[in-house]
Amino acid sequence: MNFKMKKLTALFTVLAMTLMISLTAVGCSGGSSATPAPSAAPTAAGPSTGTIKVGASFPLSGSVATDGKMIVTAIQMAVDEFNAAGGVTIGGTTYTVALDPQDDEADPTTAATIANKFADDKNIMAVISSYNSSCMLAQVGIYDSVGLSSISPVATSPDLTGSSAYFHRVVNSDKFTGALDADVMKALGYTKVAALYEDDDYGFGLYESFKNRAAEIGLEVIYTGTFVYGETKDFSTLLTNVASSGADAVFWGGLITELGLYLSQSATFGADSIPVYADTGCYSPAMITEAGAMSEGLVTVGCFDLSGADSASAKFISGFVKAYGSEPSLYAALAYDAAWTLFDALGSVSELSRESINQALETVSYDGITGTNKFDETGDVSKAYSVYEVKGGKWVPLDIDY
Repeated sequence: MNFKMKKLTALFTVLAMTLMISLTAVGCSGGSSATPAPSAAPTAAGPSTGTIKVGASFPLSGSVATDGKMIVTAIQMAVDEFNAAGGVTIGGTTYTVALDPQDDEADPTTAATIANKFADDKNIMAVISSYNSSCMLAQVGIYDSVGLSSISPVATSPDLTGSSAYFHRVVNSDKFTGALDADVMKALGYTKVAALYEDDDYGFGLYESFKNRAAEIGLEVIYTGTFVYGETKDFSTLLTNVASSGADAVFWGGLITELGLYLSQSATFGADSIPVYADTGCYSPAMITEAGAMSEGLVTVGCFDLSGADSASAKFISGFVKAYGSEPSLYAALAYDAAWTLFDALGSVSELSRESINQALETVSYDGITGTNKFDETGDVSKAYSVYEVKGGKWVPLDIDY
């Protein structure tokens, strides 16, 4: 070994011994770790958040704007409550809901335009729609084509049953309601009735169901007449025919505005003494406002107690009055349940998509203020209805066996 190598070897030996002594000293001392602590702990990432956009299509202008605005108010109430409760967590992300209400003007063409808008907006995850059966029928195929779920609070046409795997409603089909109307009129002691109904999808479907059931139970329909929703103002011909028909009651297959006009003109043509049984579309405080004293004695059916006899309905009515300024209709209560049924379904979704929401709706069962909201394979529900009458200027339960 040459001199240079000897010198390097000696140097390495000294360095190694020095390092061993230093490490031993550190290990035996009470000092801190040889690795310095970070100056601050790393900040944990906060939970991610997002928004689920829900479309709404209802008439916010025109003759039934009051109903449409009540419906949207009720849906927004549910949205606000849902968000205030923390929303829903899906796949690690916490979501709140934002409502996108659109005015379909109770017009099927406008409703179809809105449906296409919602279908094309990838942020729209579900839709609550529509007020008119004709509008819903114009929309349902559009939603179906893009796998977008819709829940209707009030569209009752039997033609909607099974129309799409993505269609649902929280109100009974008129196939049920029309038959029930006939049963209640029979139980009230009527034997010969005049049937007046809207000349559209809603009115015709309701009348067909009523007529078929009436024939089965011996309730004779001795006169039928139609009117045009939103257009008929003069009921003189219908009233004259009803007065001379020999009917002991009238079945009304229409909505509030037209019934108000019919009742206000009835005395002039001698038909004011013939009692009117109205379909559930007239079950609203607005009916009493529209017809005044002429609404006294009206009878109908519904799945929500407008008198607020139970705590759940009383709470909803109180909240609605604060939000809207007047008492809600049955349709508002159904809209509130439609929204909460959707939110309940969101709770079982593992990933956010239109398809996963629809799958969740297929199995959801939500007990709301209008009854149990559980859809069958056709998208329909089956709810228990009670009978109500206008007495002393208010809708009150009518105890009757039918």
